[in-house]
Amino acid sequence: MMRFAILVPTAGAALALGLLLSSSPAHAVPAPPAVAQVARAALPAVVDIESIDPSKGKGDKSGEMPPPDQGAAAPSKSEPADTSTLIVPPKAEQALGTGFFISPTGYIVTNHHVIAGASEIKVTMHDGSIFTAKLVGSDKKADLAVLKIDAHHPVPFLHFGDSSQLVLGDWVVAIGNPFGLGFSVSAGVVSALHRDIGSGPYDDFIQTDAAINRGNSGGPLLDAKGEVIGVDSAIYSPSGGSVGIGFAIPSSMVRPVAAAIIADGAMKRGWAGLRIEHVSEDMKAAWHLASTDGVVVGGVVADGPSAGKLGPGDVVTAVDGRKVATVHDFKVALAEIPVGHEARMTYERGGRTEEAAITIEPAPAAKGKTGKPAAKPALVPTEIPALGIGVAAHPGGAGVIVITVAKDGPAARAGLLPDTLIEAVGPHFVTTAAALQDGVKASRHVVPLLVGGPAGTSWIVVPLGDGAG
Repeated sequence: MMRFAILVPTAGAALALGLLLSSSPAHAVPAPPAVAQVARAALPAVVDIESIDPSKGKGDKSGEMPPPDQGAAAPSKSEPADTSTLIVPPKAEQALGTGFFISPTGYIVTNHHVIAGASEIKVTMHDGSIFTAKLVGSDKKADLAVLKIDAHHPVPFLHFGDSSQLVLGDWVVAIGNPFGLGFSVSAGVVSALHRDIGSGPYDDFIQTDAAINRGNSGGPLLDAKGEVIGVDSAIYSPSGGSVGIGFAIPSSMVRPVAAAIIADGAMKRGWAGLRIEHVSEDMKAAWHLASTDGVVVGGVVADGPSAGKLGPGDVVTAVDGRKVATVHDFKVALAEIPVGHEARMTYERGGRTEEAAITIEPAPAAKGKTGKPAAKPALVPTEIPALGIGVAAHPGGAGVIVITVAKDGPAARAGLLPDTLIEAVGPHFVTTAAALQDGVKASRHVVPLLVGGPAGTSWIVVPLGDGAG
C-alpha cells in the first residue's frame, strides 16, 4: 500500500512551500550546481520553527515522531499530577518545522500544518537568534502560512523562482530541520511535476529525490540559482524516512497565497461563474478536437464573471498561459488567482483559438430554496424522431424539457431520461422544439446536448443512426 507522510514538525511532519516577493525563471543546468554556494547564500534566510499547542500533551523536542502516516506529534507520557493543592496548566505539544524569510521586514513562509493550533511560535535564525513570531494568516487548503518577526533590522530573505519553467531533471536543493537536528542541506533533481497525491484540493506537487524528512516541512526547495521554486511538504515512505520521493508545493501557488495573506490576512479565492467538465472521447469526435485535453464549459452563470465572454461548448485549454488538461488542472489554476485579479483563459470555439480576460469575483452565498414547488403545467410534446424523444418548451424559457423517451432509441441508449432539461445543442442555446430540431439536423453523426440535472449541467453525446437528421 502506498503511504504518504505529511512532514509534521519534530513530533510530526510538516509541509512547506516557498514564496518570494519577486519572480524569475527557474535555471536549468546540465551538470550539478555548486550546492555549497547555493546553500551558503540561502542558509541565513532559513529558520527553524517551534510551535506549542497547549491542547495536547508535551512532546519530545529531540525528534521523537509518530507513525509515518499520522499527521500529528505524539505526546510524551507523564505521571498524573496532584491537583488537590494547585491548578496544573494543560500540558503542551511541541513541534518543529522549517520556514524562510521572503522579505527584509521579517515575513516568513511555512506550512499551515506546522503551526496549526499553536498558542506560541518560536523562530530560531541561522545565527542562533530566537524570536517569538506572530501568525499573520494561513491557508489550510494550500497548506501554507505566513509568520512575522520584528528583528529590529533587515533580515536576509529569498526570492521566488518560476516553478512553471521547471523540467524533469532540473537540479534542486532542499534546506530544512530534519528530525529537529538543525539546519541541513540535500540536493537532487526534479523527478516529476503536477503530482496529485490526494492530500488536498489543490495538489500540484513538484516531486524530487532530494532527501526530505520529518521536520523539513516549510523549508525551501531551491533551483540552481538559489531561488525558491517550492516548499517541502510531504514524502512517500513505507518506513517514515526518506526513500527519494519527496513533494514540494510549487512557487506558482506559494507566491500569490503569501502575498494575499500579507495584504489581507487570508487568501480570498473566488469563482469565474463557470460550470466545467472533462472532454470525453465523444465530445472530441463531435467537435473535431485534436485531443481530450482541456475542460468544456457546461454552463455560464448569468451576470457572472464569464457572462458574455465564454459559452457552452467552449473548450478551455489554458489559464494565464498554463496548460489545462483536466478539471483538476483548471481548479488549481484558478486557486492561484485571488479575488479581483484577472484570469486570461485560452479556449477553442468553432475550430478557432481565442482568449478572454475574466475577473475573478467573490463566490455568491448559497441560497436555500423556500416555499412549495409550483405545480407543473401540462406539456404537449413535439417529436424529435432522430433522437427518439418528445420535447416541449420550458415554461420559464430555460430550454426544452424531455417529455417522452423512446425505448432503445438513440437518446435512451445515451442515457437521456424524461424530465431532463436540454439547454443547448453544441454551442447554441435552445428554447423551443423547433430550435432543437434545427440543431439536430445541423449535426452529422453525433448530437452534443447540454442537459441540466440535480448536480448541475453536463454534456450528453447522442450518436445518430444512419439516415438520421
